[in-house]
Amino acid sequence: MKNHEWVDGKLLQTNKKYSHLKQKQRDSIYQWMYAGYKAFYEQHGQAPREKDADEVLASVFEKIEAAEIWIPAGEVYKHYRSIMPNLRKRLNKENNSKATALITIEPLSVALSVCKVTNYNDVDLSRPFTFTAATDQELSLVCETVHTPGNTTNREDGWRAFRIVGMLDFSLIGILSRITKVLASNQIGVFAISTFNTDYILTKEENFEKALAVLKSAGYQIMQG
Repeated sequence: MKNHEWVDGKLLQTNKKYSHLKQKQRDSIYQWMYAGYKAFYEQHGQAPREKDADEVLASVFEKIEAAEIWIPAGEVYKHYRSIMPNLRKRLNKENNSKATALITIEPLSVALSVCKVTNYNDVDLSRPFTFTAATDQELSLVCETVHTPGNTTNREDGWRAFRIVGMLDFSLIGILSRITKVLASNQIGVFAISTFNTDYILTKEENFEKALAVLKSAGYQIMQG
């Protein structure tokens, strides 16, 4: 028969397309491809590229053969390359979820103010939760409301803060952006301050408890006071 050949005593269609497989077979191959993709990432510390297809798919072909699924190798390679962006997105999402579950957030009990000042002469920089920033246009200050100096030119009270517990590795990517994205999607505005050790996220007093609640729902650990 045209486009057929005998393989291991079976007459198989040589021009069979990936789309001709049963849905259950396609689902199984997708899971095997993701397992191979993830295994490559864990072994090499980076996502595989197109040139790494042979290494990723080696175990996939073994499983396809063991499951007695007939599909030309070229169709498998073609499908793998078409879903590589999907596999990368799934892996990133899984890694982000794991990272989120490991992050603990500590609510702070202090009331804070955000200010502009004429100078820092009246600011005790040794006090906890005192943050300054000097630019060519302004001198800004975040401090406990009870210690706000008298030489402020602009001032906004009613801020609360929480911080990410522990010293953050500078190589870690996206921790602050993921937190602010969760809050922004719930209509909560933030003001973030990064220090050498960690990140502080400020919200208005009226949004503070809501912010903690939505972060907990997103998988973050909230330290109890």
